[in-house]
Amino acid sequence: MSCEFRPREDEAVTVARWRKTVRGASLRTRVMAAAALLVALTCLVTAVLGTTLLRGYLLSRSDAQLRDFATVASRIVQRQPLLPGDSSRPQTLPTQFLVEVVSVGGQIRVAGGPLGAADGLRLSAAQLSDTGTPFTAAADDVSGGSWRVLVQRLSSGGHLVIAYSLGDLDSTVTRLEIADAVAGAIAVVLLAGIGLPLMRASLAPLARIEATAAAIADGDLSRRIDHPAGNTEVGRLAEALDVMLVSIETAYLARADGEARALGSEERMRRFAADASHELRTPLTSVRGLAEYGLQQGDAASREELLRLMALIAREADRMGVLVADLLLLARFDAGRPLDLRPVDLASLAAESVTRARIMDPGRPITLEAAEPVIVDADGERLRQIIDNLIGNALQHTPAGSPVTVTVTGGAGHGQLTVADRGPGMTAEQASRVFERFYRTDGARTRARGGAGLGLAIAASLAAAHGGEITVDTAPGRGSAFRVRLPLAGTSQETPTESQGQGSSRLTLTGWLDGGDKAVGVGKAQC
Repeated sequence: MSCEFRPREDEAVTVARWRKTVRGASLRTRVMAAAALLVALTCLVTAVLGTTLLRGYLLSRSDAQLRDFATVASRIVQRQPLLPGDSSRPQTLPTQFLVEVVSVGGQIRVAGGPLGAADGLRLSAAQLSDTGTPFTAAADDVSGGSWRVLVQRLSSGGHLVIAYSLGDLDSTVTRLEIADAVAGAIAVVLLAGIGLPLMRASLAPLARIEATAAAIADGDLSRRIDHPAGNTEVGRLAEALDVMLVSIETAYLARADGEARALGSEERMRRFAADASHELRTPLTSVRGLAEYGLQQGDAASREELLRLMALIAREADRMGVLVADLLLLARFDAGRPLDLRPVDLASLAAESVTRARIMDPGRPITLEAAEPVIVDADGERLRQIIDNLIGNALQHTPAGSPVTVTVTGGAGHGQLTVADRGPGMTAEQASRVFERFYRTDGARTRARGGAGLGLAIAASLAAAHGGEITVDTAPGRGSAFRVRLPLAGTSQETPTESQGQGSSRLTLTGWLDGGDKAVGVGKAQC
């Protein structure tokens, strides 16, 4: 049983190997092999069709000549009969035809024939009976040639055999076959010589696409296919791949940026939670310690001691209240709470903040420079908080008696408030983090100077909520200058009636600064 199925198994193995070889071949090899096969098949079909048509045409001409000659030859043979075996040939018969007369008894007489041809042509009885139709018969000699034969019946009862040698016809057809074979071989060679360079040039962009894909796989997402877009298949493919690569790079960068932001946000959240816990734990510890101390004293504590303890607890509670209020304010702005925006005079608000700062620190030279009102769209209370935080930051982090200058100016489409001091300044690393929540430049967790580190963070969040920004210009040893830029209001001036009808008050820089001999207010500003 196994022996019977072995040929089929071998055939299946051969087919499988052939398929594997074809699939493993390169695109260039497969295309060139297919083109060569098509060219060879085309040449073969053309050669077969051409030789067939030529042979048919030449045979039809030979048959026409045989029929034309048959009529003449039959009259000549009947008029000049020859003896059996007579080798003489009438001069009136053409020499390219072989003429034989076969009697009723089967005797053959040669009436004419080509020069150098063998005498006699032996036909079978069946062939002799096929009269009127030309047919091909093999020669009797060893030359291997063939004859085109036409048999006609004579009036005497015998048969007239007229034959035409097909040697020249076969030679012509053979030469045509050789020419077709040579032409086919030349076509295949030309196809290989011209097609291979063209194939390499056509497939070169695919090699660049492969190199680009490998570079992208290695991490270089900025690589693109260096191929001009055109109306070719490779050009359209390269253009489509470039569009796809741009989309992939954009999506990848967006994803990487989102992941980085998520990690940064998570890190900031952890740091925020840790800082908030730390800031709240200190006053809570103080309150608990003071309360426990008071309980331990009991009735032995004097009234003055109890009042002192209650005052300390109240101060720590106020500190916690301020911290919680600041955290709640930041949370509201993170949630996108809307502001009560209306036209506000930035110079007047600055004058209010400067006046309060002078009252809090009378020995500090605080100067306001505002040449004219600067009307911006803002929430008045929140904008005042920004200015207070910036001035308070300058008072806390500069030596006593160090001057602070507040400047209000208007520009193209925006108003600017600058709070500059002559303190110790900050390094570039400190300046890059100064608006972070719970960040303090002293690097310590004490409250000897400053609060929880939320003042500048709140000011930055409020400025961003107003559509503005806060920047800092500082360097060690030359102080710091904080600049707030806010968009100007759409209407820069209002009539007094409208302002009073809206419940807004009219304040001037000189009015706010009349109480201080250090004021340098110039002009008037309305709020």
